[in-house]
Amino acid sequence: MNHVRLRLALGLAAALVFGCDGQQYVSPHTVALVVSDDATSTERVHRCHYVPVLLGSRVSVRYRVDDELKVNIDVTRDEVSVFFEGENAPVDLFQVESALFEQAAREVDPAPPEGYTVELRSPCTPEEP
Repeated sequence: MNHVRLRLALGLAAALVFGCDGQQYVSPHTVALVVSDDATSTERVHRCHYVPVLLGSRVSVRYRVDDELKVNIDVTRDEVSVFFEGENAPVDLFQVESALFEQAAREVDPAPPEGYTVELRSPCTPEEP
C-alpha cells in the first residue's frame, strides 16, 4: 500500500512540475464600437470593450453621439448588438456574432443613422478605469 501512495505522490509532483509550464490564463477578446460623422470623418464614439467569457455575462453601455442621438452596445459571449436612441435613430438592430472578434475583424452596420458610419472592430485596447 505504501508503494501505491509513493507512486501517486510522484505522479502528482510530476504533473505539477511538468504540466503547468508558463502562465495559464484566458486571453480575452475585444471589440471596438466606432461611430464616425460622414461629413467631417470625425469619430464621435470610439470605445473598446472586452467580450465576456462566462455564460450570462454582459457588457451594456450607452454613449452620446450628438445632442439628439445615443448609441447603445450590448456585448455577450455570443453576440454584439448595437442600437440607437433618438429622433432620427434607425429602427434596425445591428447584431454580429462575438466569435468574429476572436481574430482581427471589421463589421460595418448596413443601416446606420443618416450621416454616420457605424462599425465594430477588433482587436482594440480597452481603457482601464
